[in-house]
Amino acid sequence: MNPAKMSTGFTLVELLVTLLLLSVAVSIALPGFNQLAKSNQHSAILNKYLGAFAIARSHAVKSNTIAAICPLDSSMKCHDNWNNPVSVFPDSDKDQKPDNNIILRVVSANEHFNIRSRMGGTGSLHFDRDGMVHGGAGSIVICPKDPNSGHMTYLAINLGGRARYVTDKDNDGEIILSWGGQIKCP
Repeated sequence: MNPAKMSTGFTLVELLVTLLLLSVAVSIALPGFNQLAKSNQHSAILNKYLGAFAIARSHAVKSNTIAAICPLDSSMKCHDNWNNPVSVFPDSDKDQKPDNNIILRVVSANEHFNIRSRMGGTGSLHFDRDGMVHGGAGSIVICPKDPNSGHMTYLAINLGGRARYVTDKDNDGEIILSWGGQIKCP
């Protein structure tokens, strides 16, 4: 018999060495994948809120009416718990209830982040017909439920209706704003 034809397949030692190398590679890569997943979750929630604010502002301008964004309670009135689903709706009389029960967009609650508003206790933000904020400006703070994930963001809407955000770059659970203000996650 020809020895070259007999050597087909792997020996047990070769198979074990291959499995060992594969398990080492996976154990090195897994933390990176977890961090990537957390980063993607953070980007997704941030983009949802940026999109919701943009839709509220756009609707106000296009429909020539006041639009609002806030979480709604069971009576369809704004409240200040942004961990609940957040709705975008027309609110021409600014009574913090959707006009004719029309909801334009809903941002669902997120299991990985706590959302806290900084809107003077009202929990709502209104956009005027010209795209500017109707009433006071506001912001939300997106805090990770897992403090070790390091993905904290401060999202502010200025009086001109424009959104900007600042992230916690050093992952210490605190953001220092350009004017010196401090934002912390609880």
